[in-house]
Amino acid sequence: RVGNRHQMLFAIVAPIVAFSSAPPVQASAAALTGVWAGRHAVVNVNGLVTVDKTITLTCDNNGALHGLVGWLSSGDDDQFINADDLGTDTIVREHEEKVLGMADLATGELVLVERQETGQYTGQLLPDGSLHLKFAQSPPSNPVASVFTLQKTASALPVDPAELIANPEPTLVVVNRTCPDLSGSWVSPEYVAHKLDTASGKGVHIEMPGLSMTLTITMQTDASDCSFHGEHTWGNGASGGTEYLVGVVHDDGESYTMAEIPEHPEDGSTGIITGTVVFDGGKEEWVMHWHYVGISRTGSNGVVFDTDLTQLKSLGP
Repeated sequence: RVGNRHQMLFAIVAPIVAFSSAPPVQASAAALTGVWAGRHAVVNVNGLVTVDKTITLTCDNNGALHGLVGWLSSGDDDQFINADDLGTDTIVREHEEKVLGMADLATGELVLVERQETGQYTGQLLPDGSLHLKFAQSPPSNPVASVFTLQKTASALPVDPAELIANPEPTLVVVNRTCPDLSGSWVSPEYVAHKLDTASGKGVHIEMPGLSMTLTITMQTDASDCSFHGEHTWGNGASGGTEYLVGVVHDDGESYTMAEIPEHPEDGSTGIITGTVVFDGGKEEWVMHWHYVGISRTGSNGVVFDTDLTQLKSLGP
């Protein structure tokens, strides 16, 4: 019975193994040079779509592959495929991508990778000259998967092989952003700062109440840059001073980073400020959320505090 059970298991498993493998095909540079085309299904984040695909390849005697993959959505207008280079939600109906790869000429197996996105093809040259390929693309590009077979439609290349080998043109990323107008003065209510003093060799917490500050942005570039500089004056009656800073608004148009420039006042610190600038529609004013982390001139003290600043000139967005 044990022997029969093993034989039964082998009978079940063996066909599965055979189904997942393809017979090797003796290939050559000529066999893997040309044009392959066909229609097949693709699944992506927008669902199942149908595309007409063309693959143009050139292969040398070492099995090195270079080529171009192009596809066009062949379905109705609502059957779109997402293949944006940046992994965004841009919907496109056609796309071209240069690829490179390697083939095992002894078996006809090959692998291709896209040169600007994350897509990868694996597959094999079939006895009739067609290509059977599996495609997978993962983030940061948009997820795509497909399994398909393309028929060879031409052995002669329609383009100079050097064009397939040449580096693709770099993708120019243009960030369009609109930055709030930060110019002018910003004032805070009273806030409490917290200092950690390590000069004595022990960490001593010191609370600094009653502080307030005024930030003045003296220069801001246009929306294509979003950098600025200015100064801020702070104090609580016992200590205070004025410090210069530079900053930039991030791509989202709200968050920012500022850096203070030494030298700072005797009792002050040089810090990094992060936060956001948002428009409070209820109060009809701009609000700057301010998160400060600074180190003293000697390096023995660290200061942190949070506050909200409001712009003295209250203009809508």
